[in-house]
Amino acid sequence: MNQSTKISATANILIGGHSKRFGSPKWEATVNGIRLIDRTWDLCGMFNNRFVIGKEKPNLMPYPFIRDELDIHSPINGLYSALNHSIFDWNFIISCDLPLMTNDTIYKLWESTNKKYDAIIPVVSGYLQPTCAFYHKRVSNQIPKQIKNSDLSIHGLLETLKAKKVKLKNTEKEFTNMNTREELEKI
Repeated sequence: MNQSTKISATANILIGGHSKRFGSPKWEATVNGIRLIDRTWDLCGMFNNRFVIGKEKPNLMPYPFIRDELDIHSPINGLYSALNHSIFDWNFIISCDLPLMTNDTIYKLWESTNKKYDAIIPVVSGYLQPTCAFYHKRVSNQIPKQIKNSDLSIHGLLETLKAKKVKLKNTEKEFTNMNTREELEKI
């Protein structure tokens, strides 16, 4: 795929966590003088549509925002809200605390999308990365069933879906997750 081509999908940036270990909203943190939310927003410029998703729109948030629809605290809430608002079949979900993610990695995932799958999930060093993945809009029908069964885990949801697991080699750096101030300093 030509990397100057727009991806016909919606990008959804999750900011909904409590950031207890980090001590303040992670989306406000800066790496090399750039806020994580701004970096992630720019990274997702390759998509036809993009939104930020969370519990409440922060005062300092200049981007289009979708409020979580459910009264639960879990990334599955952001996924559900994203899918319900999307006009595209495919939707990219990315957590704002992946400051080293690259366009190349996102394009590799996009190239794996196929109508017969419900989700395209990267696997890095043997671990699923469900908060940096593509989900088909039809997944929104499965999420209420998952919640009714008291399973708020995206990993649990993936067990009920036809998910394509894409092994990505040499991308450990891109999937570095930032949950603490110490991890921010290392980045």
